[in-house]
Amino acid sequence: MNNLLQQIQQKWKHLSYKTIFIACSGGVDSMTLLHILQEIRFNVEVLHVNYQLRGDDSEKDQELVRSTCERLSVPFHLKRINLQTVLDEKGGNLQEVARIVRFAFFEEKRGISTNNLIALGQHKNDQIETFFMHIARKSGVMGMSCMAQEHNQFIRPLLDFSKEEIIDFAVKNGVQWREDYSNKTNKYTRNILRNIILPELKVQIPSLEESVLLLIEKFQQTQLHLEQSTTDLFSSILQTKTLFFTDFDTLSMEEKVELFRQFNQKANFVIELNKLKNSQKGKQILVDKNAYNITGISRETTYFKLTQLTENEVINSKISVKEVDQLPNTFSKHTLFIDPSKLKGELQLRKWEDGDRMSPIGMTGSKLLSDIIKDEKVPTHLKKDIYVLTDSHDIIWCVDIRVSRKFMANPQTSKIWEIEILPISTPYLKG
Repeated sequence: MNNLLQQIQQKWKHLSYKTIFIACSGGVDSMTLLHILQEIRFNVEVLHVNYQLRGDDSEKDQELVRSTCERLSVPFHLKRINLQTVLDEKGGNLQEVARIVRFAFFEEKRGISTNNLIALGQHKNDQIETFFMHIARKSGVMGMSCMAQEHNQFIRPLLDFSKEEIIDFAVKNGVQWREDYSNKTNKYTRNILRNIILPELKVQIPSLEESVLLLIEKFQQTQLHLEQSTTDLFSSILQTKTLFFTDFDTLSMEEKVELFRQFNQKANFVIELNKLKNSQKGKQILVDKNAYNITGISRETTYFKLTQLTENEVINSKISVKEVDQLPNTFSKHTLFIDPSKLKGELQLRKWEDGDRMSPIGMTGSKLLSDIIKDEKVPTHLKKDIYVLTDSHDIIWCVDIRVSRKFMANPQTSKIWEIEILPISTPYLKG
């Protein structure tokens, strides 16, 4: 039995009773992984995404994976999507949108059972490339830890092996695969790193790969320590929606970054949190989309207070906020530009209610929202689906209808927020 196969069988035998969904593109890495896991009698199924980006090559990739599964009697699951059409309609970065589609499909098929895993075909060379990509992105400890072999229902059985070892195994064992020739072009940063920079570095520094892998191991150990040291506090925050300043101040910068990484916040969020702590009571900042529906953090007398959407609140929308340098030349009713210094308390999104009033642009005093909605001739069946954006005191925006004059930014405003209300569920999952 091949040494590579023996090592994988020995290392991953604790998963032999689970169902493993293999992400299989048709390339040598994933096809070899399929061959190995099927050969050692793991319970496997295959997931394949056809983005329809490379014409006949995309169809041939799909057919190879399908026919191989048929020959091996392995269940085959297919996701077809015209990614270029999605990009033309919705915009976005091709690789990032493809990743969203791919992982949503994986999670859909895996389901909620902890006995179902997703196996990815990344290998040692991918790990090294990822390390340098994360250096360029100024990643924190989590980023520099790169890819874990086993984490959150994902496994990477080939991570101990080089591309050369995988190809050698595939050739000797008659594994069929297809080459994706886009990997040879230098259109993308990773390909430049793979095809030009790293080969030259390895010539100049023969020990480069060994040194990088050692660093990754150290970063992974540090990351594990950070996760363990913040897990109790993270659970407490989720339960109470409160973080006392005394607890916050005991954390190192790395622990603070890790704590809020678990809320899906970038490393520089901690800088904003430190500023918030030193501001006046009632001041608040918004947070990026996360799995816990946390929408904002406000400063109270001795603690931070987290705002969370409840299950019966706006579960299909999120508040998108970004700081901009100036006002646009033209305005849209779908986008709001405000002066955040005028806010009192937390931003919240909810459905409008009888008795709601606001102070719309173009008039003095306030007006009932029911009258504003009536004046706009909103169809009766749509009235119940109108939302308002508020702070702790006033209605800022009757979304897509009218804006309050109290919060509007002007050309002299020192800090401007651009606000949109976006769906939480990504449009890329359709098709």
